[in-house]
Amino acid sequence: MSAPTMSFPFPPDNHDDSTEVDRDSALSCDAVQTMLARVEVAKFVRRTAKATAADVGFGWIAIPDAPSTYQQLRGAYAASQATGQPLPISSLNNEDSVFLKPEDNIAFRFWHDVSHVRLGLSFALADELELATWHLAQAELAGFAPGSLGYRLLEADHVGQVLMQALGGRFPFNQEAFVLTYARHGVGLGLLAELRRIPGLNEDSTALVTTRPNEDGADR
Repeated sequence: MSAPTMSFPFPPDNHDDSTEVDRDSALSCDAVQTMLARVEVAKFVRRTAKATAADVGFGWIAIPDAPSTYQQLRGAYAASQATGQPLPISSLNNEDSVFLKPEDNIAFRFWHDVSHVRLGLSFALADELELATWHLAQAELAGFAPGSLGYRLLEADHVGQVLMQALGGRFPFNQEAFVLTYARHGVGLGLLAELRRIPGLNEDSTALVTTRPNEDGADR
């Protein structure tokens, strides 16, 4: 499947020999690199989901009332194994993610849910974290080097959301904004920004809200 056609805001050529940094151009280049990394992440997820479907003998279907507990998932998995019918995957909260299209996020959810059952890992946070690290190991085997932008995006989506559940007791308000902030600024600031997001005000923002020391060096 070919990558989607996209228009990138490449900075104009500099013909005046100036050494001054154009902040808008730098941001545009950063946006291009992020988009290219997201394309590679989406391709990886699509390939892996298709390979997983071929391995288990069934595909997936996105519906709003998919299994929401581990026991329900195990039951649905067994039914799909027996009949070859597609595994129900939740279509809820699928508008914003690190993946470029909602169907890519659904494909990841299929791989994720199937792996829950195949690896015997429940929905408990410790098991979710173990599964997240397993996903990252598969990504590394597929060529995503630790520390690369693609790897950081996957780490933010997989590990970051588990940590957010542990700290905040919820999923990110906007998964895309959370993942991009986490991947750009790291685990600490990424989680802090999400914990301080307010629904209806700044849940889509990637801006940081942090506490800085006073001028004399003392915390406020």
